[in-house]
Amino acid sequence: MLPGTCVASGFPDSRTCLLHQKLQMLNVCMERRTLRDGGLPFAMRPGTTTTAGSGGSSAGPGGAGGDQSDEEFFDCSDDEQESGATGRLSRLGNMLLVHSDEPLYIPVTQEPVPKTEDQLEDDAEVMLKLGPGSELCTQMMSASLLSDMESFKAANPAGQLEDFIRWYSPRDWIEEEPVDEQDPFGRKGRLSARMLIPGNTWQTVWEGARAVPARRQKRLFDDTREAEKVLHFLESRTIGQIAQLTIATLFHVGVLTLTQQSDAERSVVPQYDETIDRITAACCRLSRETWTTVAERGKGPTPTPRVNSQTKYEQQLLAEMMQLECTVTQARSLRRKLYASESSPVDEQKLAQQKKLICDLLQARETNLPEGVSNPISGRLLLLFEEARRAANEQQGTSIEQQSGGNTLPDPIEKQFTLRLSGHTVSKGVGSPQFLRAILMPQEFRLCGAFSHNTTFC
Repeated sequence: MLPGTCVASGFPDSRTCLLHQKLQMLNVCMERRTLRDGGLPFAMRPGTTTTAGSGGSSAGPGGAGGDQSDEEFFDCSDDEQESGATGRLSRLGNMLLVHSDEPLYIPVTQEPVPKTEDQLEDDAEVMLKLGPGSELCTQMMSASLLSDMESFKAANPAGQLEDFIRWYSPRDWIEEEPVDEQDPFGRKGRLSARMLIPGNTWQTVWEGARAVPARRQKRLFDDTREAEKVLHFLESRTIGQIAQLTIATLFHVGVLTLTQQSDAERSVVPQYDETIDRITAACCRLSRETWTTVAERGKGPTPTPRVNSQTKYEQQLLAEMMQLECTVTQARSLRRKLYASESSPVDEQKLAQQKKLICDLLQARETNLPEGVSNPISGRLLLLFEEARRAANEQQGTSIEQQSGGNTLPDPIEKQFTLRLSGHTVSKGVGSPQFLRAILMPQEFRLCGAFSHNTTFC
């Protein structure tokens, strides 16, 4: 078995990437092979249970060695060989056959066939091409059903289709009401409407099924051949194709790492949850798409330009993840630089003010400091500007005092000058509507003003 916890146990999980499904399939094949070599059927594994209506349970192997004795493959009573029944697992409660007083036995059946996502797609494509009326299509769909019916006939020689339905698909057996107290074994009833359709698949398969126990049937799942398919799949991949198989997983790990490391900043980063949901949805969507490259875009009689998969990952995932990670890092940096020196416990009001300040700064908005210049944060901001100015002038050998006259703030990005005409109004007192404002920016100059000829001014 493949070691470690990176490969989940059980059948291939279609919710995971194809590479993981292939590794799961390889583990399943090795498990089946080991159990076959040991001579124990799957139905006899510790903890395995059989549930009616599930189409059979985790039961006996389709290809267990034929040299094994009957007792190793099914539970049987002392008179089983006399009755001709083989492959019995256990009784189904206290139920009896419909047309006989014999008990209804659960047969040892072959396990369901595990398949990876690409195999399911191939089967669906074949069935679509063959059409619903094709005999081969019917055989593909009813292979497992035929195996279970043959196992049931071997375990219940006197059983009929009604008995098989009562075990295999209880919803298709409609019991009569009220229940007859003289016959509490569920034998009074009828098949559902879909089972009574003339020539339906269930009736056709039942008529063609023989009484063959699971251990003597042809295996539904050839573990050797399927394992060789997986190995060939892996051996025939190029490095680029291996990267294509793992890229969805790598992006998923990247998203998980980003969320784990940014948990403390998620409350201050704008639209954090929406961005994570959007990235996750895009990653899931791209992982389901067939990988396309630039060379494949021009194929076909009417080539249509399509964005290749690598570009989609770069534009729809990588760029947005980089932007979110940058914003998270900025939020973490602001929190440490502005609030790291505070040792006293912070109440909810101050904490809300901190979040609002960081959030506004991340959105490039103007924001006011509570308490203005007397706020301790203002001193830390001046210190940050001083350090930035010192780093900028370090190579020039010019001190901050020599360059800016002792001012540690950087050069302003905008200057505003306002000229007002002082005066007294009759009703308002000191004040005047006369003003002229000049706005100076590196690449822009604006003037605006208001003037009046009102004679009420002195």
